Amino acid sequence: MTHVSLILALLCTIVPALAAGTEQAAAIPWGEYLSAVFSTLTSALVPIAAAAATAGIARAAPWAASILTRERVEAAIRAGVAYGQNAVSGAVRGQRVGVDVAPAVVAEGTKHVLATAPARVVRGAGGPAGVAARIFGALPLDERASKETVLEPALRLLGAEPPRRG
Repeated sequence: MTHVSLILALLCTIVPALAAGTEQAAAIPWGEYLSAVFSTLTSALVPIAAAAATAGIARAAPWAASILTRERVEAAIRAGVAYGQNAVSGAVRGQRVGVDVAPAVVAEGTKHVLATAPARVVRGAGGPAGVAARIFGALPLDERASKETVLEPALRLLGAEPPRRG
């Protein structure tokens, strides 16, 4: 069927040139034909290329999502540390945090992360206790600081006053 249409197209271009006389050369518009063929090929190949690119992204998405979630968790913990140090009087940003104010710093930082971070980030950090443990690990604490002296009192502070979103 395509052979018939190609022959008809060729005849439609040659017959008018032959009817005009043999003195004139037959001018066949090859550029227009090639342009039409290439535009047809392009309109067929672009969706195929887009589908292939989408399939590639879909295969890499779980890997990319885990990296992005990990980065978001780390950014949320850094923000929680900075917020906790700024929110609690007696804690100075850039200096070691004393054992007497460290539980309040951890609790305030955890409340901030729980209130501002998406639920997926909080789950990625291990829930509220995981966020508090990560903030505890990221703080520059005094030598006397330990889980018993800082983290457990901070968790008790969080339990007494549950954080609110918004």
